[in-house]
Amino acid sequence: MASPQVEQLAEQHRVQQVALRGAVTRDVVTLLRALFDTQNADRTWPAIRSMLAASTRQQHTASAAVANAYYEQARTEAGVPGFYLPVTPEALADELLKVALDATGIAAFKRAIALGRTPEEALHLAGVSLSGSVSRLVLSGGRDAILGNVQRDERAIGWARITDKDPCSWCAMLASRGPVFRSKRTASFQAHDHCACMAVPVWSRDEAWLQHSRDLYEQWQKATVGQSGADARKAWRRHWDSRNSG
Repeated sequence: MASPQVEQLAEQHRVQQVALRGAVTRDVVTLLRALFDTQNADRTWPAIRSMLAASTRQQHTASAAVANAYYEQARTEAGVPGFYLPVTPEALADELLKVALDATGIAAFKRAIALGRTPEEALHLAGVSLSGSVSRLVLSGGRDAILGNVQRDERAIGWARITDKDPCSWCAMLASRGPVFRSKRTASFQAHDHCACMAVPVWSRDEAWLQHSRDLYEQWQKATVGQSGADARKAWRRHWDSRNSG
């Protein structure tokens, strides 16, 4: 099991990353309320998109910096010897930002209008959609930094997924798998819009199970006994939904 110090550092990192996500989602709400004209959506959207792109790019860079600082702290706490220079993920590409913001912003608003929503309802739905998209883009900075460091740092043996206190069934399932040991096949982090999960480095097999992942693993084993693949995932979802409702 991980030491209390390792657990505390990991949770501090997760909270810091969620704060960055909160900052950019507040920008979404503020800009939509102040500048989005529901009667002239195409005219007002480009300026909003430009400002959101700048905010998202800035917080993505901050997310990577926070993750790198955490990585160095975790490395020191684990007693890993030697100097290590953290990696810096690439900045978000302009085209990626444009496509993501358009799809979850102006396009989401128009889809809601086409389905018969009022302009106010459509704007609210677009705000929720857009907030999820920019959250994922921002936090990809920190997630990519951790995974990039794990891949390059010969002292790291892998990474683990940590969640908030109330993850969705999908994130809980992924966290239940415990440590992901380093390989080319495990160099990516699965995250959905609004996801609050983070990747944290693993330095030894003795401290590979972080947070409540061991408990989740035991729940998975019980809930999916005798099943595999899609059937196991369905059984897990039923278990998780029942657990939360209970």
